Amino acid sequence: MSLYEGTHRHAASGSKPGFEYLLVYAACFAAYLVPVAIRRINARRGRDSQQRHSIFGETSALAANCASSSFVGL
Repeated sequence: MSLYEGTHRHAASGSKPGFEYLLVYAACFAAYLVPVAIRRINARRGRDSQQRHSIFGETSALAANCASSSFVGL
């Protein structure tokens, strides 16, 4: 067994989001869900256009953007 295999065998992968990120993501998701749903309902009444993304997909994208930008450290 090489030294590289021995020291990095149980290293955590970088793709897992941290617990703090998940908390911020959940808070942002809850905060954005109602406004996105209201905007979609109003858009359907006004012009009956078809949306490609679901309400949850759009809310998830907004929440991910909010959560990732909260850890930037400006």
